[in-house]
Amino acid sequence: MTNLEFLIKDLPDAFLAQRFFEQLTEKHQAKVKILEKNEGLLSDVLTIAAFSPLLSTTILQHPEYLSWLANQRKSAKVRGKEELLESLERFALTNSTLEINVLLARFRRRELLRIYLQDIRNLDTIAEITEEISNLADAILEYALRISRQEMDNRFGIPLEIDKKGREKKSEFCIVALGKLGSKELNYSSDIDLLFLYSADGKTSGSGSRGAVSNREYFVKLSEFITKMVGSTAGEGAAYRVDLRLRPNGRVGALAISLAEANDYYKKSARDWERQVLIRSRSSAGDSEIFHTFFESIEDFVFSK
Repeated sequence: MTNLEFLIKDLPDAFLAQRFFEQLTEKHQAKVKILEKNEGLLSDVLTIAAFSPLLSTTILQHPEYLSWLANQRKSAKVRGKEELLESLERFALTNSTLEINVLLARFRRRELLRIYLQDIRNLDTIAEITEEISNLADAILEYALRISRQEMDNRFGIPLEIDKKGREKKSEFCIVALGKLGSKELNYSSDIDLLFLYSADGKTSGSGSRGAVSNREYFVKLSEFITKMVGSTAGEGAAYRVDLRLRPNGRVGALAISLAEANDYYKKSARDWERQVLIRSRSSAGDSEIFHTFFESIEDFVFSK
């Protein structure tokens, strides 16, 4: 029995693993020589290939991930949003020529190699795995929000509102996670259910290239930009399938709504199931204070007496 036969004999799909190894040898012979000197890494990679055609294709398309995986494979700790966001920023620096939607899709698949391997090897519990998959989505949404907001500011200037003392201040924005993402139970193929909230109505400073617009127009365009960036299938497929149907008034509702509008809707117009959706809600990206203010206001309607 050859070493390859020994490594794949107990895998759930030995044929897929062998076929993957043959393709890797054909396309990236130098990488195979490195793998053959590291039996532990080779075993892990063959195991990934046997379990996931998507991730085996990812390795074939990006064999440079093997060196990265070699350094990551023994770490079993759950990585938080901030750590993953730092990794994404480093990944963006070394892949600066990529379209943003392609960049985000590639980063997600690279990180899934590590998470999936931990899952297969039973290094983490199911709760830890789904939490980290959710943290990964949070990090990607935060990065997409930062890039999108810079683009919107360049076009329209900074969105402004009037505070209680009559002074102008910057309007803030929050991406609210609902459903499985909201409860940090996201799995490998889940959609992400989102709600976009902004702090208050007003208008932008007009210092951008296209002049001033209302805050509503600014934040609706911002939401469209984020959704396209994260959910566009152009290039190498979307990072995520984005579902916005749980927002107030569903498909016919505004893509982003103000805090005051959201409070009014959930207190007066929302159906019971819409309020129940908010049981699994939290701030995923942006200004978390907006979400906390929102939820404190409508909590008694979500958990009614």
